[in-house]
Amino acid sequence: MKIKRLTFLSLSVLLASCAQDDTLDNVRVENEKMQTTADGNNTSRFLDLTRYTLLKETTNHPQTLSAGQSISMEYNGSTYRFIMQADNNLVLYRERPGLTNVLWHSNTYRSTGTPSLIVQNDGNMVIYSDGNPLWSSNTAVNYYVANPHVKLQLFSRSGAAIPTGFRIKVILGGNNEERNDIIVEDFL
Repeated sequence: MKIKRLTFLSLSVLLASCAQDDTLDNVRVENEKMQTTADGNNTSRFLDLTRYTLLKETTNHPQTLSAGQSISMEYNGSTYRFIMQADNNLVLYRERPGLTNVLWHSNTYRSTGTPSLIVQNDGNMVIYSDGNPLWSSNTAVNYYVANPHVKLQLFSRSGAAIPTGFRIKVILGGNNEERNDIIVEDFL
């Protein structure tokens, strides 16, 4: 009899705990909804501590980059270059006089093969080497994407709790819209 009561009591406590967890999960979802502004940007629950301002965007929005091809933009003495290198590595550089920094790379180095980056009509961006996939953005959709392309955007970044700096994005576009942020890098 005591075992049945303990089992019943344990089950009651477990169910009450699960109900409380569900209530807390719902509160978290509501807080997350409250963090979204009218323009769709996420903000902090308490204060908007970081501000991003678009500085520049590339005007060349290709669908394909073959080995050695790149898209680039210049801003304030720096050149930002997104290049499909002959070594099969896709790299985002910040180039300044006397200094070149790698902001991001696909880590797909191979000593052989002919690479190409293709933004496909399924919404996926893929690096191929001799027809074999090496890397993918994993952004495929189950509908046709018209005019798929890739572009760069540069933002200034400022805020109360962070040093002033920049944010660069590599964005997939198509269907007359920006579809996915593939790479987002912050730097000083």
